[in-house]
Amino acid sequence: MKKKIYDIIVVGSGLSSLSFIDSYLKKQKKIDVISFKKTKKSFSQINNKHILEILPPQMIGEEKQVLDYFSINKILIKKKTKFFGSLEFGGLSNYWGLQIDKNIKNDLQDFSKKTQKKILNSFKEIFKKQNLLGKINEKNQNLFERNPFINDEFLNKNKILKSDEPILAFQKKREKQKINLNLINEKKDSLTATNFFKKNLKNKRIIFHNYFVERIVKDKKNIILKCSNGSKNKSFTTKKLVLGCGTLITTKLIMDYLKIKTEIKINHHPRLFSLYFSKKKWTNKMNFQPSHFHLKLRKNPTLFTADFRPGNRLIIDAIIKFKRILSPFKPLLNFLREYFIFSNIFIHPRFSNLYIKKQKNIFIIYSKKKNQKNYFEKFGKIIFNFLKTSKKIFPLYINHFPGYGADFHYFGTFTMGISKKLHVNENCQLNKNKNIYIVDGSVLKFKSNKYPLGAIMANARRIGKEI
Repeated sequence: MKKKIYDIIVVGSGLSSLSFIDSYLKKQKKIDVISFKKTKKSFSQINNKHILEILPPQMIGEEKQVLDYFSINKILIKKKTKFFGSLEFGGLSNYWGLQIDKNIKNDLQDFSKKTQKKILNSFKEIFKKQNLLGKINEKNQNLFERNPFINDEFLNKNKILKSDEPILAFQKKREKQKINLNLINEKKDSLTATNFFKKNLKNKRIIFHNYFVERIVKDKKNIILKCSNGSKNKSFTTKKLVLGCGTLITTKLIMDYLKIKTEIKINHHPRLFSLYFSKKKWTNKMNFQPSHFHLKLRKNPTLFTADFRPGNRLIIDAIIKFKRILSPFKPLLNFLREYFIFSNIFIHPRFSNLYIKKQKNIFIIYSKKKNQKNYFEKFGKIIFNFLKTSKKIFPLYINHFPGYGADFHYFGTFTMGISKKLHVNENCQLNKNKNIYIVDGSVLKFKSNKYPLGAIMANARRIGKEI
C-alpha cells in the first residue's frame, strides 16, 4: 500500500497555528492538523509534581493536563525552576489574549521594512476581523472606559515615568462607544484559541489528528512526523511542515531534529508581583480583569513595564497561595479586595534565566543561580514612590518574585537572519530546511513588548498568506 503524502501539516492548535490556518484557508480548501486532545489516560511518568505547588489559581484543576504535557514531551523541569504547561485547546494559559501591547513595531527589527509592513497589516486585519477592543493607531485612544486612578496632569509632570495604554482583545459589541469592562463576558468575548476557532474555523475543512509528535525525521524532500497518542503510533509524511506548538515544544522538536546537544536559552520576561493599597475603590466584576494602564521609563521604555489591575477573588487566591501566612485573613482580604491594586513588573528579556538541554532521552529545563533582586527592588521603588507621591495609595506594599519562568511569556529561541544552526529566514523557514516553517513565538524577540501575542498571531497570519 502506497503511503499517503500530505501537502502540508500544521502541528499545534493554539492562536499562532489557528491564525496561520485562517489565513492559509483563504486560498486552499483543507488542511491537516496534529493536535493532541485531553484524555483520561495518564502520561505523568516524569517527576514534575513540584510544579503543581506553584500553579497560579487560574490553572488549578488542570494539574493532570499540566503533568501530562511534560511527560508526553519527555521534559523534566528542575525543582528550582518555574515553567507552566499547555492548557485549553493550545495556548500557554487560559487568559492569554486579554491584552496586547500596541508597540509591536519595536520588536520587528529583525525583519525588512517590507516584511514589517506585512506583519503590521496582518495585525490590523486580525483586529478588524475579530472586531476587537482597542485602536492600533497610537494617536487614538482605546475604546474602553479608562480607570481614573491615574491623573494625566500629574503623570505628565513626572520626569521618570510615562503611561502607555494596552490594547484589549475583547470583542466589541458596538462601534464608536466606550465599553465598560465590567460588562464583558470573559468566556465568550475574550480572544482565546477556542473562541477564535468557533468564530472563524468551525465550518472549515480542518482535519484534526489526535496525536502528539515524538520526533521529526527528514525523508529526501519530505518530512516524516513520528507520532503517538499513548495507545498507538502513527507516522505522517508531508511535503511542508508548519510548527505552531509553542516555544517550548517547537524548540525541543527542532533541537532533536537537528541533533543539537548544547543548551538553548529560552527568552522570557521575569516579573515581580506587587500589591498596593488604594485609598479609593477599584470596582470590577470580571474574574480576571486585564490591566487598565502601563507605566514605563521615559528614557528607556524597553527596560520594564508595570501594569495595574484591580483586585478580585482570583488575585486574592494568588496572594494567599504565595503568602500562606495570610491564609487566616482570606475573608478580610476578599472584603477589602476593591481597595487593592495588583501589578506585574515585567523586565527586559536580557534578564532571562531559563535554559533547555537534552540529556540522554529527555529534555531538561533549568535556571541558573542569578541574583537580580536589585533590579526588581529598583523598579519596585520607582513605581511605589510614584503612586505614593500621587497620594492614591497608603504607604504600604507587598512584593513577591515568583521565580524565573513564572511569567507565561516564552519566546525567541531561534535567531532570525543570522547564520547559526538554530535560525530561520525572514519567511520563518528553518535553516537548510525550507519545507519547515515556524510560526509561534520561538522565532520572535520581544524587547519592549511585554504582551507578545499580537505580533505572534500577525506573523503567523502573514506566513499563511505567503506559504
